[in-house]
Amino acid sequence: MITFVDQIGRTVIGELVSDDKNSITVNNPVVMYVEPNAQQGQLQVQSFPYLFFEFLANDAKDKNDWTFCKSSIAISNCKLNDAIVQQYKNINNPSSIVTPAGVPANQEPEVIKLFD
Repeated sequence: MITFVDQIGRTVIGELVSDDKNSITVNNPVVMYVEPNAQQGQLQVQSFPYLFFEFLANDAKDKNDWTFCKSSIAISNCKLNDAIVQQYKNINNPSSIVTPAGVPANQEPEVIKLFD
């Protein structure tokens, strides 16, 4: 897993596919967004995929590599904690998301259609 800041200042994490002198290629990059929660006095972390899987062709869900030029990003050597890594995995594998309390495990989730 690699962590970097993209050309517009977003923190991005993803699975490193390749790394050369001029660029890195990352599979399933996710943007980490942190905002203060004034009511609780804490920071709230949200993660968003660079491109939602729903926008990809059904036969190309495994093809979500993005190449970033090293001249326009800042790469970190930080190691993310387990909670952030798990959040990343949940975003990129929706079937691993735990069913909320009170909802039967065998109940089908509501399908949200993007283009109705």
